[in-house]
Amino acid sequence: MAIIRLPWVRQPLPKTVFVLGGGGNLGAIQVGMLQAAIERGIVPDEIVGCSAGAINAAALAADPSLDGVQRLRQVWSSVGESVLGSSGRLDALRLLAHRGPALQPNDGLRELLESSLPYRRFEELEVPLHVVATSLRTGRERWFSSSGDVVPAVMASAALPGVFPPLVLDGELLIDGAVVNNVPISRAYELGADRVVVFHVGNFERARPLPKRPIDVIVQALSIARGYRFHLDTAVSAPEGVELLVLPGVDPGKLRYNDFSRSTELIERGRATAAAFLDLRDAAAVGAT
Repeated sequence: MAIIRLPWVRQPLPKTVFVLGGGGNLGAIQVGMLQAAIERGIVPDEIVGCSAGAINAAALAADPSLDGVQRLRQVWSSVGESVLGSSGRLDALRLLAHRGPALQPNDGLRELLESSLPYRRFEELEVPLHVVATSLRTGRERWFSSSGDVVPAVMASAALPGVFPPLVLDGELLIDGAVVNNVPISRAYELGADRVVVFHVGNFERARPLPKRPIDVIVQALSIARGYRFHLDTAVSAPEGVELLVLPGVDPGKLRYNDFSRSTELIERGRATAAAFLDLRDAAAVGAT
């Protein structure tokens, strides 16, 4: 009897997509989260980033390893408020009296990216990178990936409204991607992910302080708006066959938006919290088998 040999077909490996949300100076927490995940063998096949998460994603996409995370630690440890935040307080008087589209130029951010990233184009990356900005004209997401210059795309994604000026790319005026999709889980689904690992640094629960000034109401309203999309995306089940893993955030306590003096502390707290969560999850999975 003749033996029929069927062709051997390589089964595709599960696809893991990292989603790095925005969060300003809380992006330091994300670095610790990344360290904990990679230490446990969780590595990305593609990376999606927004705002501060786009900065971290761009760095990690060049070297998605513990060495890459260590370089990110060094970058965050050296960042000062003159680079990523306006000096002084973000108060109503400055916002109303200042002329021009932003409180400060984005030269410091550009210098940070150009000195920190070992590449310039999306085509050079170790793993595919996707970053999101917001179009001021349409109010919709504008995605950058596959090809082109990385630095302008990340700068657009991190163009915090009122602080950094909008960026013009391809004739379109762009601002912070967090305005429309701060934690772009939906993009990971579109990429065909089998596992989505979410590094969201603003998902801690605490009572919001009673606003005392008009600017307090504005800031809190923006914070609520940024978080609403995330709550919508996580309130419904992930697509069938897709694992959604949301790492727990860290409550930094009272921290000014341009205070980077606690970055090292926040990195360590992010690592410890994520490590404990992942170890407990693994232990539970072993116990269930």
